[in-house]
Amino acid sequence: MPNLFDITGDVAVVTGAGRGIGRGIAQALADAGAYVICAARRENEIEETAALINQAHGSNRAIAVRTDVTVAADMDALADVAVRQFGRLDIWVNNAGGSPVSMPLVELPEEEWHRTMAVNLTSVFYGVRAAVRHLGDKSRILNTSSLAGQDPFPGSGHYSAAKAGVNMLTKTLAHELGPKTRINTILPGFVPTETVKIALKMADEDFPALEQQLNLPAGRLGTPEDIGAAALYFCSPASEWVTGQCFRVAGTP
Repeated sequence: MPNLFDITGDVAVVTGAGRGIGRGIAQALADAGAYVICAARRENEIEETAALINQAHGSNRAIAVRTDVTVAADMDALADVAVRQFGRLDIWVNNAGGSPVSMPLVELPEEEWHRTMAVNLTSVFYGVRAAVRHLGDKSRILNTSSLAGQDPFPGSGHYSAAKAGVNMLTKTLAHELGPKTRINTILPGFVPTETVKIALKMADEDFPALEQQLNLPAGRLGTPEDIGAAALYFCSPASEWVTGQCFRVAGTP
């Protein structure tokens, strides 16, 4: 029986790959055999992710490309680099996002609303548009949304609205891009990334108490590796008959 999670030789772009969930996704795809283009604004972080992959799998398995996902030209250039470097493009992961701000919507500065939409929603539009020029048959697009895109989280209404938009883009694009390309979205639950720590004003020592308070059925908070494993499923032949889905990876129903 073939390995349904083998993506050897595929070329994958992962935005927001410098740390946290993005790094977890990039490493999971590389572990399954893919070449990975690590993209983000912080060059030192994506270079570190690429170095970790290359140390584990060989010197030519990953590269870092500085990218501002809110700039359409940057996303177009990112796709072009992937094809120029590796000769093809099979997988595109729109993972960059987040908001460090938590406050009621009516108090939210207008500029933070627009910034959040640009980073979390418009970037997905730019990414898909850049990718489809190069994607071939049986290609895959994966978006990272959030539980906040389905459930209300007071203080995060701007972020929730953007992620709800990502969910609907996914469903619409599944119809528009199929059968050549399938597209899905994962909705991570509570993973204590740096952005989460800043938004909630929490430190590492605060999370054990939060874990007890949440009392998740899975028994713990999430990790980047948990999200990376789910991403691999949606980027592999194992999910070949799955598209347009918004899938919760959250340790809870």
